Amino acid sequence: MSGNDHDVVVIGGGPAGLSAAIYTSRAELKTVILDEPNKLLEKAERIDNYFGFPDGVSGKELLDRGRKQAERFGTEVLEEKALLTKIDPRGEGYVVETAEREFKTKGLIISPGIQHEKPPIEGIKEYEGKGVSYCVVCDAPLYKDKRVGLLGSEDLVAKEALELYEFTKDIKIYTNGNDLHMPDSLHTKLQKLKIPIEKGEIEEVVGDESLTGLKIEGELQEMDGLMIAEGSSGSLDFARSLGITTEDGVLKVDENMSTGVPGVYAAGDCVGGARQISAAVGEGAKAALGLITDIREDSYKDWSV
Repeated sequence: MSGNDHDVVVIGGGPAGLSAAIYTSRAELKTVILDEPNKLLEKAERIDNYFGFPDGVSGKELLDRGRKQAERFGTEVLEEKALLTKIDPRGEGYVVETAEREFKTKGLIISPGIQHEKPPIEGIKEYEGKGVSYCVVCDAPLYKDKRVGLLGSEDLVAKEALELYEFTKDIKIYTNGNDLHMPDSLHTKLQKLKIPIEKGEIEEVVGDESLTGLKIEGELQEMDGLMIAEGSSGSLDFARSLGITTEDGVLKVDENMSTGVPGVYAAGDCVGGARQISAAVGEGAKAALGLITDIREDSYKDWSV
């Protein structure tokens, strides 16, 4: 096995990916995590609903602990973005390419989470944590029955709007001058709930001690909170290249987190569901256990036939 030959490549180093790597490394499978820095969870100041932390824990500390645990069992964690996945021409698994190199692997676990993009709008950074949020699941209870804007134009903003609708009906989507790009099924759900969509370009996020609204084409639109939901599931490009089925912008998996493509599993936010840390950790473990069984049975040798 060469330096870049692995038993398992995990795409994404969040809770799902780290959990999976702990299992595969402990099973003595050579594992590498290809991770992108500046994850959304790292910005979470306090997490109070994760098992085993009665006093709460910051997102950064939780991820740091997970990385150390995975590395203790032999996982290599690299800050390199996976750009392309394809079938290994040797007929034994897959090839994952980054900007720097390529990794040959017997199996894949896809867990890149949701890739958020910070828009270059004046005032966004100033009001982060003061009305501007990047996590509906985390912060939606704070905005029960309040006016909330959602910024985005792809599948992510639709899914976040549907989640937020359980807490407040006073929602408006802002595309910041962009056209909507999302599956028809998601667009239809927004229409049924009569969630309005504003396509004007945002000039500025405004407020005093906290956010009070958006200035759009000279007009102030007041709100109590703004959820940033630009971007989409980072797993979709991998789905297209490997033939994984998607539905409503997420990867379809079975009860064992298998994508249906031999030797390829997925876990975490990219498969939809509760979008909770505890759920992601459990899904990562299930994905790893399935892949461990596949590799030990040597079935990967027939995957690309």
